[in-house]
Amino acid sequence: MWNKTTTIMKTFNCVSLNYYKEEELLIWKIKDTGMPNFCIEGLQEFRTFVEWVQTYFKHPDRPLKYIVSASEHKGIYNMGGDLVFFLEQIKTGQLDNLRTYAHLCVDAIYSMYTSFGLPAITIALVEGNAYGGGFECALAHDFIIATEDAQFCLPENKFNLFPGMGAYSLLARKLNKVDANIFLKEDKMYTARNLESLGLVTKLTKDTEAMQTLYKFIKPLTERFNFERHHIQCQKMVTPLEKEELIAITDLWVEACSQVGTFDLRKMEILGKAQSRRKVTV
Repeated sequence: MWNKTTTIMKTFNCVSLNYYKEEELLIWKIKDTGMPNFCIEGLQEFRTFVEWVQTYFKHPDRPLKYIVSASEHKGIYNMGGDLVFFLEQIKTGQLDNLRTYAHLCVDAIYSMYTSFGLPAITIALVEGNAYGGGFECALAHDFIIATEDAQFCLPENKFNLFPGMGAYSLLARKLNKVDANIFLKEDKMYTARNLESLGLVTKLTKDTEAMQTLYKFIKPLTERFNFERHHIQCQKMVTPLEKEELIAITDLWVEACSQVGTFDLRKMEILGKAQSRRKVTV
């Protein structure tokens, strides 16, 4: 385990940062300041955060091989979209606000998918549940390390919508179109072990050993980093994912939101209340 003190970094409201220069590792975590989901304020700040990371790590004295996402929330990686916000915008017909939100989500997902535009490998350290957009966020990374008790789901079809921020695009490339359809249509909660069997989760860990597992994972990866990073790039070239695809799909999601009926909105409200309790039952 690394024992160097971390470099003092820029302070953000929604994410905390630790940079381990010797390991060429940046870990960013969603701060435990409220609901661990994608609120519009957090997404707006995340755009600034990405720009800062790109600028900061272009300096030759700040080497970076790994960008790791995690969460300070105990037992939760990310609860996904802001359902309360969705409800407010749909009920009042503020589709432009939904579109702004959706495009910010795509900005964030695509930044993770492209390693922030830097020659680095991304890893999602999922120490708890990842629902909806949280699951999409994890899928945008090159590797996923998850605690054995972590659960994953895409609950959007419970209120007659589809996950519009990358789920199908990412699953179709990481698995295939048939299995991607199953994920989107099934009302199912997946365990980390389920996803490991499908190759979506790379490594399982006990919840008390997540950082040690991360260290053990990147140590041999560093020895073959040149191969691993370029192999990942090769995979993405063979099945390319352009940002324009994600934007077009999320615009379709906004259109779908405009056609959700009263009964489905009620189900979204119920799920939103469950989300606020940090527990979703599928």
